[in-house]
Amino acid sequence: MRILAISFVFSALVFGPAPSLFGQAQPPVQVTPGAPAVKGPGEVAAASAAPSASPLTPETVVAEVNGTKYTAAEIDKIIAMLPPQYQAVARSQPQMLGQVFLMRRLADDATKAGLDQKEPFKDQLEMQRIQVLSTAELSEVNNTMKVTEADQRKYYEENPDKFKQVKVRVIYVAFNPTPGKAATDGKALPTEAEARTKIEDLAKRIRGGEDFGKLAREVSDDKASAAKDGDFGVINQDSAYPQAIRDAVFALKQGDMSAPIRQPNGFYLIRAEEVTQQSFNDSVNRIIQALKQTTFQDWMKKMQAQYTVKIENQAYFAPRVPTPAPASH
Repeated sequence: MRILAISFVFSALVFGPAPSLFGQAQPPVQVTPGAPAVKGPGEVAAASAAPSASPLTPETVVAEVNGTKYTAAEIDKIIAMLPPQYQAVARSQPQMLGQVFLMRRLADDATKAGLDQKEPFKDQLEMQRIQVLSTAELSEVNNTMKVTEADQRKYYEENPDKFKQVKVRVIYVAFNPTPGKAATDGKALPTEAEARTKIEDLAKRIRGGEDFGKLAREVSDDKASAAKDGDFGVINQDSAYPQAIRDAVFALKQGDMSAPIRQPNGFYLIRAEEVTQQSFNDSVNRIIQALKQTTFQDWMKKMQAQYTVKIENQAYFAPRVPTPAPASH
């Protein structure tokens, strides 16, 4: 049980959430991205001489562990073996590397003792090998899929709606999402009901013939676009706007105005000033990714279909009741 507890400690130190890696928080060492790891606070004695001002090279010795010196290239390789989310931690808090070296030593000792050939460790290692290589194969298949220019142009021509882009004007009326709480700038915001009444009245006035741009300049709470008569630029399928906004925009015909669109902090009116289509050249990267994704998914479905499990004896898969322990006398 004690050995198992030690194993959990190592896992927590190396792969646990970053804030709990070393117990009490320590200020991180500032390291230039891409630079090799250096010793951090709490480490054994720092080097007596000041760090050299000369640029680091892969051959530069940057650390010493248990009497062995390691170059920048060697430390880079060790850090690259860690899960991606912990690589930056290892660079900014290099004391973590001590645990990695300790685990490597224990793994070497286990191999020398032949534990990698004993069960259950042998089967566990084989399953890990399968997981790593199967993931690598999926990545390789996806990354090496070829998409011809003819396929790209066909996709572009057959899916015009995917490449629609709309130049829009907006009017935004903000409301207080938390009644009774003051706005950050100290100004009182209307309630949601008041904002809805205001935006619906604006929509009615625009449908009655008033100028959208003039009203946007006078009343819109989105000051950046209000200064340009509501000009909000171009929205396309790649734009990082909420789905409700994009759905409303791409449903508009040129010259149309949306109904009021509710968002968490306010309402929008959107008018389509110009509806066009992205050029093939501007869309090619999206097209390639879409075709590769579709091709990969089709390939994956065919692979999975080959390995559908047909049950020959359902009894084997029925829930198993643990065998009761023999009564003690």
